[in-house]
Amino acid sequence: MTLEHPQRSVVEDLLLGTIYDWIDLGLVRSTVREMLGVEDPAELHAAVMEVITQLVGEGFVAAGDVDRDGFHAWDCTRSQAISRIDLQWRAEPDPELWPFQVAALAPTRRALDIIESVMSREGDDGSWRERMSRTPLALPHADGE
Repeated sequence: MTLEHPQRSVVEDLLLGTIYDWIDLGLVRSTVREMLGVEDPAELHAAVMEVITQLVGEGFVAAGDVDRDGFHAWDCTRSQAISRIDLQWRAEPDPELWPFQVAALAPTRRALDIIESVMSREGDDGSWRERMSRTPLALPHADGE
């Protein structure tokens, strides 16, 4: 018997990661590198920013900071959040990034739709819902410039 799982997109794979915790640029970068095979630093940065633009721009995640009290979304629009991530990431001296060094990315209600679709497609039993019910979902950043 051969078990086959349909190929996940980079965005789907990252959103499934939010079942367990907020995600950060280090995870996004390593996922893009592994799934797309991008190694050149400039190309990798551009590819990661494309994924960040899709995640934040389509309202799947909100960007923010994490402290001992949890996740705190930035008070800005989607495009401002994307620009802030890019600018802060370029300014960081450590190219490998510490967890949540530039931003944390927390799932929104819209992310649940994608997760549900992937899990259903892959035959999951739904146990992920219990794990995700323990952490409040973020509100997406406002549309607009």
